[in-house]
Amino acid sequence: MSVRKLSTSLARLLAHNAGQEGGADGRLPSIWGVAQSLVIGVAVAAIAVAIRAALPLPTVVNPFTIVFLALTIATFYANLLVRISMALAGAVLTWRFVMSPGSWKMTLIEGYTLLGYATVAIALLFTSELYRRSEKRNEQALLALARSEAEQQRLFARELSHRLKNVLAIVQAIAGQTFGRGAPEVDMFASRLKALGNVHNLLLDHVERPTASVRSLVEGALAPFAGFPGSIRSSGPDFDLDSQLAVSMALALHELGTNATKHGALSVDSGWVEVEWQRVESKMHLQWREHGGPPVSPPTRVGFGTKLLTKGGMGADLTFEPDGLRCSITTDLGAQ
Repeated sequence: MSVRKLSTSLARLLAHNAGQEGGADGRLPSIWGVAQSLVIGVAVAAIAVAIRAALPLPTVVNPFTIVFLALTIATFYANLLVRISMALAGAVLTWRFVMSPGSWKMTLIEGYTLLGYATVAIALLFTSELYRRSEKRNEQALLALARSEAEQQRLFARELSHRLKNVLAIVQAIAGQTFGRGAPEVDMFASRLKALGNVHNLLLDHVERPTASVRSLVEGALAPFAGFPGSIRSSGPDFDLDSQLAVSMALALHELGTNATKHGALSVDSGWVEVEWQRVESKMHLQWREHGGPPVSPPTRVGFGTKLLTKGGMGADLTFEPDGLRCSITTDLGAQ
């Protein structure tokens, strides 16, 4: 086995073992985890000693050089038990096979060398463990801070949404008092305000980056118009729309649903609506098809709903066919 393959294997073993020191909840490692840590520590120390013995280094070079190097690298990848077993095994194996090969007798110089190694190893283990624990505490503090900020953002968003609904309710009341309650125009205006409020509820689920699921948006916008099961059939992949596009799409669907309920396929029991969408690169294509409804014809005048669909940023293409209205919307999703 080459040195490169050996180093890769050791790195994988240490990285896999880095989480064996204890669970995320602070529990002690299992017996298998302890045994695995001990085996890995001894194996890495043995390989380091073998490399040191094979290198033609002068005798003045510290015999524990490679062991120290392996121990330093293990500081970043391995748990404390692996590092302790590495330090102990490195001391015994270096003394037996590098400092005093073929002999079990320890000289005074070898004893002082081992003592110096033990002192440095203990200091390295102690400082590295303090550093790791400090980093862990910092990570936990940052995580707690991030959770606190996220909770504050959610509270702020809900408060903002609550105030927005209050403003919409006031606007609705002013419209009713100005033009008379029960007037068709006031009811239409109130329904549009309600659609606008519903889409903001969807955006609340994505505080950090306001987006809305296209499937949830379609189902939520058309739910008030579904008179019976199967009257509105929607299909398409699910992905997120940014806040501006979500509001425009919700209002467009609300206009289509309102028109279908008053004049189109949803005004009769046999009618139904098919809504399909797909994403092609950075474009979204949505098709609205009405079936089984009364004959439709182009309007004699262009109302607000038609302007919203064709000129309100949706760029809708309306086709009035005998079977029902067809609406094709193609919009740019941007860099989502």
